[in-house]
Amino acid sequence: MIYFDDAATSRYKPTCVKRALTDSLRHSANPGRGSHRDAIRAARIMEETRESLAKHVNAKRANVIFTKNCTEALNLAILGTARLGGHVVTTAWEHNSVLRPLSMLKKEGLISLTVVEGKDGRITPKDLLAALTDKTYLVAVTAMSNVTGYAPPLGAIGEMCRTRGIRLLVDGAQALGHGRIDCDGIGIDMLAGAGHKGLHGVMGTGFLIYKHVFITPLTYGGTGTESDNLLQPSAPPESLESGTLNYPGIAALKEGLRWTEHNMDKIGARTSELSYDIHSALKEAGIETYSVAGSPIVSFRIKGRDSASVADELNERYGIATRAGLHCAPLAHRALGTLETGLVRASIGCAAHRRDARALIRAIKEIAASTKVDE
Repeated sequence: MIYFDDAATSRYKPTCVKRALTDSLRHSANPGRGSHRDAIRAARIMEETRESLAKHVNAKRANVIFTKNCTEALNLAILGTARLGGHVVTTAWEHNSVLRPLSMLKKEGLISLTVVEGKDGRITPKDLLAALTDKTYLVAVTAMSNVTGYAPPLGAIGEMCRTRGIRLLVDGAQALGHGRIDCDGIGIDMLAGAGHKGLHGVMGTGFLIYKHVFITPLTYGGTGTESDNLLQPSAPPESLESGTLNYPGIAALKEGLRWTEHNMDKIGARTSELSYDIHSALKEAGIETYSVAGSPIVSFRIKGRDSASVADELNERYGIATRAGLHCAPLAHRALGTLETGLVRASIGCAAHRRDARALIRAIKEIAASTKVDE
């Protein structure tokens, strides 16, 4: 299969990731739940992973909390810092992992919420500034749209928040691994990420990196510490990590992160080149694209066809994996005018080759041509 679905999960897993995964299973032990050699080794690897993640995003002296995915990390950040009567600003380009918990808080009357759409698929600090009130305590933005590949100006947004004492939450699910995120330089208070996408780890791994924020736990239970206390430990990471963590996934993430850092420049150059090639070819063929050329996201629509039927044909007739629909970002599609049809999203990973891009372009053109004949 030709794989263009890396925004959902990366297909390529480096050998070091597979080795770390199998090694952790071979020496299976529960970190923090024993004083024997393998439990201590597992705990050490987990702490090294925390340190590596914080260093990767330049978040000095930050807390790193492991979650099962980026969705859980975003929920922890949003629900765990909710302020009764407060106001939150977010954008129409967010994933439902941000929009749904915020909408639930709004529905329950706990917060007020402003969703900024911007113009032409872009969000500026000026757009966000106009939405702020004296009760705004949080701004939540994505580092890269999973529909368009657009990356908002986080530096300027961070400066706006910092000077007004407003917390900044960034969804890094799509951006991590494709470019650097500088938490301390930008002023990011909370960064949520996924281990299985651009960082080339495995599914079941996510994380929240934060500092200068108190987060109320969403889950309570065993932490391996303070076991004589019926109340949850008050200090992170134990305060926010109840139950057994996904140690094999975390061990694999450590190696995936190391491999990605070493190869990031090459990955960026390859995905950018293929993205420009695909965008250019589709534009020349008169096929509508809705994504940013050069980003790892290529979203398009063929007139007269539902996006799901196009993705199905790419899969069944050409053996090409893409994703169709609303991509869990309904407000982005409403802003783009594609809420009814959705879009086909081809997302480019590090293992994609030029021949794969050529095959994708050829297949899309053939489907478009046959659609015109049918009309």
